[in-house]
Amino acid sequence: MVSHSELRKLFCSADAVCFDVDSTVIREEGIDELAKFCGVEAAVSEMTRRAMGGALPFKDALTQRLALIQPSRDQVQRLLAEHPPHLTPGIRMLSLALEAM
Repeated sequence: MVSHSELRKLFCSADAVCFDVDSTVIREEGIDELAKFCGVEAAVSEMTRRAMGGALPFKDALTQRLALIQPSRDQVQRLLAEHPPHLTPGIRMLSLALEAM
């Protein structure tokens, strides 16, 4: 474990910070929302469960879930228009704080 001061120093010296977007930056899990929108939620949820349990490597699980969903560009655009993602509370403040460092 690093101390708070070491972590702060690390963030202050970083050129960029990366975050997992799904369920971190936004409240939704994007692939699950897309699966629900495209009518294959149950099958994709099962695949996600298996992947989270370590049965599949992340890349394979993502590839297989997208192959099952087969979303068109139009479907993705409609999903975003009809069900826009919601930022996680506090993420804007965190982003501003990181920029200020």
